[in-house]
Amino acid sequence: MAYSGINFGPINITYPKGAKVIFPYSPPPWYVQYAPEIALAIVLASLGILVLVSPRFRSIIMRYLRF
Repeated sequence: MAYSGINFGPINITYPKGAKVIFPYSPPPWYVQYAPEIALAIVLASLGILVLVSPRFRSIIMRYLRF
């Protein structure tokens, strides 16, 4: 998991004297990195629940799986 604290590190911005300025950097939280996987898991879980609960949806899926 990504560390969500503030890190201070050198940024490559040069000034006339060639000094580096230190800016605070905070990485995004872990759920921003895994947002596509979380969304896909939610969609697949909701489809699975629909198959288990709805007989009409189950019959539609079974009809398309016969081909």
